[in-house]
Amino acid sequence: MTKNTIGSLFFLAFSAFYFYSVFGIKKMPGAQFEVMTAQTFPFYVGISGIVISIILLIISFVEKEKIVLSLTYIRSLDLKTTFYFIVLMLFYGFIMKPLGFVIATIIFLTVGFLILKEKNIKKILIISISVSVGFYLLLNNALGVYIDSGELINSLLGAKS
Repeated sequence: MTKNTIGSLFFLAFSAFYFYSVFGIKKMPGAQFEVMTAQTFPFYVGISGIVISIILLIISFVEKEKIVLSLTYIRSLDLKTTFYFIVLMLFYGFIMKPLGFVIATIIFLTVGFLILKEKNIKKILIISISVSVGFYLLLNNALGVYIDSGELINSLLGAKS
């Protein structure tokens, strides 16, 4: 098998599992009449992933030039950085509820840039903060998707959970 075929099959399996998992997301009461629910974006991401992976799979079978998966290619991959990002994503999932979306996303993006060996701390912080706050405002205010501010912010502001 070629590396494109293996990659396409892996991406197809991942996308199918992701799409299947979408139906486990609980809807808020009365959300059946809403245009956007918690399932909407993940549903379309899953469908897109399945379609793209099927297209890539077809292309890998049609392709005349065979690029065989070799040990040299596997050794050239930066698996250490990939592992660091997987650990970082797990950490991001664990800190989302206590710290909230904005603070957790700032930490995630900052550490991600540092893993990718970005040296300019000022640029890292400006991008991390602006992307986090921008997405929060877009989702919360423009699209009306509720995003919890986190247990830390709620306790500092005296809000009840």
